Amino acid sequence: MNRRQFTWRGLLTVLTLGLAGSAFKCDSDKVSIYVLTITNFLKQISSLMPQWAASITKILAVATDFDAAYKRGDFSNADNLFNTLDENITTLTKDLGINLSDHVKMLLAVIGATVQTVAVLLHEQIIKQPAAIRSAIAARSPKSASAVERLASQAAVDATYQAAKLKP
Repeated sequence: MNRRQFTWRGLLTVLTLGLAGSAFKCDSDKVSIYVLTITNFLKQISSLMPQWAASITKILAVATDFDAAYKRGDFSNADNLFNTLDENITTLTKDLGINLSDHVKMLLAVIGATVQTVAVLLHEQIIKQPAAIRSAIAARSPKSASAVERLASQAAVDATYQAAKLKP
């Protein structure tokens, strides 16, 4: 690779990362609000079920790290942390089982819907990007991209909406 090619590739990389970062940055406050919702509801569950406090503390740390990485524009790390957050919350929900109070069940439902809302916001930001930037974002973390795609799919959003609708 000659000097000109090296400079051109470097410029394209910086431009791609800069454009992706600025697009994601504008919604970091929205994402932070949802992360705060997730952490507050997890704290409520922890106070109601102290035997799960250690597991919940780990999830809280991941949520906080995800929010910080997103705010910094470190989207590769944020993608990985989002995937970890989704996996940890799913595991916690399965481990807690079905014999829960209605209060805890509703807290878990809100947490699940909030995680899905974050996935929808991430997905919307990715769609807004030009094809080259979308490819760069997807290449960073295909595992978390699949979590975002799964949670933000039209079928998943419609199912959540139908489940949340109040029945007369």
